Amino acid sequence: MPELPEVETIARQLAPHLEGRRVVRVEILDPRLALDTDGLSGTSVKRVLRVGKRLVLELETGPCLRIDLRMTGRLTWSPTGADFELKRLRAVISLEDGNLLFHDIRRLGEVRLCESLCDAKPAGAEPFDPALTLEIFSNLIAGCRQPLKVWLLRQDRLAGIGNIYASEIPFAAGLRPDRPVSGLTPGERERLLDAIRAVLTEAITHRGTTLSDYRDARGEPGGHQGHLRVYGRETEPCPRCGGRIERIVQRQRSTFFCPGCQI
Repeated sequence: MPELPEVETIARQLAPHLEGRRVVRVEILDPRLALDTDGLSGTSVKRVLRVGKRLVLELETGPCLRIDLRMTGRLTWSPTGADFELKRLRAVISLEDGNLLFHDIRRLGEVRLCESLCDAKPAGAEPFDPALTLEIFSNLIAGCRQPLKVWLLRQDRLAGIGNIYASEIPFAAGLRPDRPVSGLTPGERERLLDAIRAVLTEAITHRGTTLSDYRDARGEPGGHQGHLRVYGRETEPCPRCGGRIERIVQRQRSTFFCPGCQI
């Protein structure tokens, strides 16, 4: 499932094509989307941005289109006159000089019309929000005895982190993923916040991680899979200490870590 870096990549790539452009029409090809398109034609896209794991098109008239890619959804830009694949095409947003295409093999993705940008935002804090100080971050942790990796996946605490980066972040911070977050020292909490931002920033630089279905807005796979330190590397040597990477299961999901240098 696309996480924060993947959706951020798509948002950055789409912004030059969509922002300031007028929507000509919106075609819903899959009735499962159940989107009311009345009033969308003729408005312009004010801004393209990511909120958590979702992409949002903020419209000049006030409402927002919130797109959740889920497991296999893809958003790609197709210039006017270019051929595009019709198979598994669920929606087309036509603009003045091209089309935004929403393909989805498993039909799990969603497109919703929200009244405002505020309504489109998730409950959790944005990891890159300057207002997310160490004090506020510590308050999000306080009193929670969940394992670190499980806590990182909570979208009501931090928005945008999924299973891949919830393994990479504890490694970068040198912390075991099964430690209760309430037991982290002030110094460890600071390391964790720094690691969250560093890991996500690096993944954005490489246009996200492709392990199966993810493609960016140009239809290309991400490049960060070659830079993963622990995820999917069970039994391989740790790139930091040379120890053996292990896998455990937390909440029915695989977690990868190095028991030698994550404490």
